[in-house]
Order: sequence, then structure tokens, then C-alpha cells
Amino acid sequence: MSLAAGEAPADTQGRTAARDLRCQELPAPPGADPLALFAAAPASRGRFLWIQPEQDLALVGIGAALQWRPATRPGRFTEAARFAGELAQHFSGEGLQADHHPDGVPLGPILCGGFAFDSEPDGGQSRWAAFGAGMLMLPELLGVARKGRLRWLVTAPADLLAEATHRAVQLLRSAAESAPPPCPLVLLGSRRGAEDDDYLATIDAALEQIRRGAFGKVVPARQTTVRLAGSPGGAAVGEWLRRLAAAYPTATTFAVSCGDLTLLGATPELLVRTHNGFAEADALAGSCPRGGDADQDAALARAMLASHKERHEHDTVVEHLRSGLSRAGVILDPCPAEPHVRPLATIQHLCTPVRGRVPTTAGTVLELAGALHPTPAVAGQPVAPALDFLRHHESAGRGWFAGPVGWTDLVGNGEFCMALRSGLLDLESNEISLFAGSGVVAGSDPTAELRETASKLDALPAVADDAPLGGVRDQ
Repeated sequence: MSLAAGEAPADTQGRTAARDLRCQELPAPPGADPLALFAAAPASRGRFLWIQPEQDLALVGIGAALQWRPATRPGRFTEAARFAGELAQHFSGEGLQADHHPDGVPLGPILCGGFAFDSEPDGGQSRWAAFGAGMLMLPELLGVARKGRLRWLVTAPADLLAEATHRAVQLLRSAAESAPPPCPLVLLGSRRGAEDDDYLATIDAALEQIRRGAFGKVVPARQTTVRLAGSPGGAAVGEWLRRLAAAYPTATTFAVSCGDLTLLGATPELLVRTHNGFAEADALAGSCPRGGDADQDAALARAMLASHKERHEHDTVVEHLRSGLSRAGVILDPCPAEPHVRPLATIQHLCTPVRGRVPTTAGTVLELAGALHPTPAVAGQPVAPALDFLRHHESAGRGWFAGPVGWTDLVGNGEFCMALRSGLLDLESNEISLFAGSGVVAGSDPTAELRETASKLDALPAVADDAPLGGVRDQ
């Protein structure tokens, strides 16, 4: 077989010349950790970070021993799953291990990256052009931290393994010996004004289409761009991620870098996870604000549970997940009769876990992600007409916002979350674009939907330094 080599994307057949990949485990120098390594690595090499504080899990990938890009946008998940399967066969044929821990933590190589939200392009001049329709990389240097255990793995062609190992050791030493100093994060700009009016107009257009019967729900995205004060440069990326992981321990803090651009966030929403023959997804839809104390929280949660609008929105997502997983071969367990309320920092959601059994092999989680994405929670229902509306009414392409981001090992375990509560940080312009969406259904109040997106947009600014409006200072 042949695989794409180095940083080069695959050709139209998904393959280029074969390379003889080898893996080698490294000792970790004292003080090195995944976040420090991510911050120390040059952005130009390609970077991936995945932190789940509640699970005591962190993954970091630096550089690409191998990189995959889809030949076609519509078939990208199928192509990705096939690539993972071919890569697993290659490693097996070379006698390399693709092991996993019983709790699903990878012990061998992984593929990590993500996919654009939409299967249709948003234009070659888009700021997301470097990310493309999807990208998975086999990291040259992989770090896995789990419950006090830290492992480092170097992967490279046999003739380049010594060079890659030397590069990895130098980078690990640098990360361990020169921890980045605290970096101020102050945002300059205003999220009030014309863009609010544009979003309200989009909601009005959506409600009119709903009245005409075009679809039952649509989830338009709202975007705003603010500037970082001063010139924090690359230090800003590590600082954002450190603060997000500390502020949102129940979420997944993630980052994917392509050159000077880094998509980062703290998402609460699992799309799909596979682990030792099981698959799981979370229906997270239906929202209400947090209250000022526990009693107010409980009252708002009770009202959400009693709301026909919120329950209908939630049930639609549950049915989508169950139907998609079932069609993909998952033998489903019964769902809980009632959703539970999942409180987050500034918002509460209705949540129903969807679980089942499925034979897991390399690529399974990618196939399941393709079967589920996009869900009604991030696109609408029915999906096809909702997507058509978004393509015609969203003023700027959403790129990877609300697309699947995550990782998979080569024996079938993996996890993809939706890139929500996120921003695109541009180190060249020293700006960060923030993204949020809200589900619009019959009876939606445009002003209430605007308030919901404002709460979601605050996820990143809320961890910035002393400034009003959730960390964004009006100029």
C-alpha cells in the first residue's frame, strides 16, 4: 500500500509514495507537559491540543509525520475512515504497535485534526482556506498525559527517525526549561451595533421560512472579531488555552493550528466517542441561562424542562443521533425517559446520552462522525434545507466552527466534539474572531436568541483580563 508522506496532502486517489514509518517512545524531561509543549512549538509545524480536565486527559500533537486531506468535500468522512484503516494496516504490516489502554487512552500513534462544518466550500479567499474541508495529521511528536502518567512518542520514516527524535528532544527540553511568562489578555472592540442588526434580520428571515414550511429549525451562526491589546504574539495561544482549561473543567479545551491561525475553544458538546466496542453521543440541545444562585438555577432549569419549545428542540436532536447511529450499525441501548439538565458556566442545557455497541476498528469513529454531522443542534431540521438557508444567509463562511474536531487511534477508539464556544486566533493581525449560534424554531423570540448567542460568545472573553462585557473592552 502507499500513504501520503510528510506534510504533503494526498493526491486524488488519497495516496502518494509509501514511506517506512517507525515509532519510538521518549522519556519525558521534568516539567514538560502537553500545554507547555504546544505553546513552545512553532505554529508553522502544525499543532493539536486536547485537554479534558474532568477526565484527567491531555493529548498534544506537534508536526506531521503524515498528513491527510480529502480529495472531495462530500466524501471526506468516508475518505478519512479509509485512510485510518490503511494506516493501521501499514503499521501492522511493519510490526508497529497501535495499542490502547483499557479505558480508551491511546498508547500508540493517533490521527488528530478536524473537519469544516459544511460539505460545500465557502470560497478560496476565506480566512479558513488553510484549514480546508478537513485535515488529519499523524503527529511527529505525540504526548499523552493521563492520571499522572506521561508518554511521548516520535513517529517518522525510518531514515528520518533520528532527526525527528533529536528535534523532539530539543523541543521538550525547551518547553520544560523555559515556561512562558503570564501573558495579559485584554480584548479591544465592541460586539454591539450593526452585526446585532444583521443577526436579528437573519432570524426574521428564518422565521419567515419556518412559517412557509421550508424547515422546522435552523441554527444561524453569529460572528464578531475583536483585537488583542498589545502584541502578545504566540504567547497568547498558550495563555488562552491555559485559562480555558482552568475555567471550564467539564468541557473539552481544544486547539488546531494551521500557520498563524489557531482554532481554539472549550466545547461542551460531544459528537461521538468510541471505546472498546461501544459508541456514545450526547444530545445537548435546549437552553436557558444560569441564575444568580442555586435556587434561581433550579427554577430556570424546571422552566426549561417544562418548555414545549425546548423539549421539542431537544427531542429532535435525540432522534437524529439515534437514527444516525442505528443506520451506521450501532446496536442502541434504551435512552433515559427524561433528559437531565447540564449546567455550564453561563448557560444550562438539556442533555440525553445516546449509547450503543458497535465493532470498533480503525476509522470507526470517523464513519460515525460522518453519519451524525451536522446534527440539528448545529444546523437545523431537516438538515438539507436548513443548510441551504445558512449558505444563503450567513454573511461569512463559518469554516470549522461547529465542525467535528478530535482524534482517533488505530484500533478504533477515538472522540470528536463539535467546535463550539470557540474562536479563530490570527497571530498576524492580532485578532480573534468569536462564534456562536442559536436554534431558531417557530415561536422563537429574536431578541431572546440574540441574548443566547451573547452568552455563548462570552465563553472566551470571560477568561480575558479585567474588562467589561465579558472581557471585551469598548474602544
